[in-house]
Amino acid sequence: MAPTKKGAPTTLAAFRLEPELLAGLKAIRERDGILISWQVRQAIRDWLDSKGIVMESAPERVSARTETLTVNLL
Repeated sequence: MAPTKKGAPTTLAAFRLEPELLAGLKAIRERDGILISWQVRQAIRDWLDSKGIVMESAPERVSARTETLTVNLL
């Protein structure tokens, strides 16, 4: 498990996507700069919420620059 920005553990998950879904995620990454993994996590959270599954709130997004500066100061 790798720590996230707030220290919560994550688990590597591999799954298959249709080519058009991956192309859409890549288009958003190129246009908006949002990582594909972030897009997928947010979509899964929204879907679970729509199914009535209570989740902790999503971690705040921190820029890579801010995260790097914070890590280097520790």
